[in-house]
Amino acid sequence: MKKTFKQLGIDTAYLLSSFPIALPAFVIAVTGFALGIGTAVIWVGVPVLAATLLAMRGLAAAGRAQLPAVTGQEIATPRYKRAPAGASGMRRFLTAVTDGQSWLNLLWAVVNFPIAIVGFVLALSWWSVTVASLAYPVYGWIIRRAVGGEGDGLEHATRWLGWGDSYLAVSALTLVGGVVMALLLPLILRGAALMQAGIGRGLLASLPELEAPESRDDLERRISTLDDELTRVRSQLSVATEAR
Repeated sequence: MKKTFKQLGIDTAYLLSSFPIALPAFVIAVTGFALGIGTAVIWVGVPVLAATLLAMRGLAAAGRAQLPAVTGQEIATPRYKRAPAGASGMRRFLTAVTDGQSWLNLLWAVVNFPIAIVGFVLALSWWSVTVASLAYPVYGWIIRRAVGGEGDGLEHATRWLGWGDSYLAVSALTLVGGVVMALLLPLILRGAALMQAGIGRGLLASLPELEAPESRDDLERRISTLDDELTRVRSQLSVATEAR
């Protein structure tokens, strides 16, 4: 039971906090991509696309940081493409346009936005209805008094069930409904969180650091290190041979 409540809190926090990340990510992605493609013919669009992709890295990192708590697994950090050593500042800036993971971040911003809206609304509304139903016996009399004792419409359901239209019958109906909503709450939010996290994991961690191919600079540095190590070993062997 404790584990269920803990996971419910994690899923709720994830669904509610994803929307504030998804909204600016979607706006930046759509605006930057449209502006960049629209002005690409005059070469202004290429730096705009690069700036958009670089800005998306921060938002993608925020979205990626939420995933381990929901999925229960660590998410590898993608390895972004880097410009060759000694490249100009402009070339380093524009390298993002040729980086696959940067474009996947952009795709995530577009695909994730409607799903984040659904998850946010679902979590907020389901929690609100559940709490309101369970707490109805505490505040329901205020509504009845405010409307002059005519009821709030729930008495039609209790009459249909044959329970009468008393305040006790209406309270019992809301309590039953609240209990059903509370029992379904962990399952509904867990499903929504896993669906959204699955999309995020597929796009934000599709090129993890452990699986990403090494760049040319990394290979050159590794070869240089191996050469230095080989030279050192040869020197040690030469000294040992002369000593004998």
